[in-house]
Amino acid sequence: MVERSAMDRKKDSQSFDTVAGLYDEYRPEYPQELVNRIIELSRLPIDGSILEIGSGTGKATRLFASRGYAVHCIEPGANLAAVAARNLKDHPQITFEITRFEDWQERLASFDLVMSAQAFHWVPGEVGYPKTARALKPGGSLALFWNMHADLHGQISTELEDIYRKVAPELDSPQNVIEETIQERSEEISRSGCFGPLTILRFPWSRMYQTSDYIGLLNTYSDHIRLPAQTRQRLFEEIAGVIDAHGGSIERKYLAVLYIAQKPS
Repeated sequence: MVERSAMDRKKDSQSFDTVAGLYDEYRPEYPQELVNRIIELSRLPIDGSILEIGSGTGKATRLFASRGYAVHCIEPGANLAAVAARNLKDHPQITFEITRFEDWQERLASFDLVMSAQAFHWVPGEVGYPKTARALKPGGSLALFWNMHADLHGQISTELEDIYRKVAPELDSPQNVIEETIQERSEEISRSGCFGPLTILRFPWSRMYQTSDYIGLLNTYSDHIRLPAQTRQRLFEEIAGVIDAHGGSIERKYLAVLYIAQKPS
């Protein structure tokens, strides 16, 4: 797999803002049990303050907003933030700041919890971890979580893999790398030296997608977005044909992974 430059990675992270509506409609949310565990392990008081890094369209934000928590959202994409503001218009305790976390004007020791859903890998670790630690109150917690894609299985998996190899071989990535990624991220957090012992929790779940919804989901992935338009169209047409041939729906298995650690008191 070719390593992408920092500039390319920045462009990839910004690509989500061009498909904000699709992102909000098709990207998955997060298990309620994950939210329960964050609140429990962080000992987050009901009047606690949360800083969210890369809040997108508010998919994670609203899970905390619905429980009454105040969340200050850092989001570089103006379109994504606008969708989130509409989604959360009934929660005046949610505020937004349109900027990259790297450029954010720090508010020292101000938050009980700093969280990031599906976004912290876009922040350079040498900047992100010290900056989150400075934003936390003593004893506050960092919670990072991602929905990771478990491999598909069976005949539909084989057929889809064949399509990717034929139409978009640059997207044909190694399989079964979830545990490797979990280990790499845990080591990165520990190496930062900014937090106490790290807890890692896994939450397996799944979602069924109709053909059109699954194509909508693929339209929100940065590697698919950067494909040439003709290649992307052909890829999606062939994927849709496979799903339709298998009954018109596909089960996407996810593993939500939570990393949580406290700033020393």
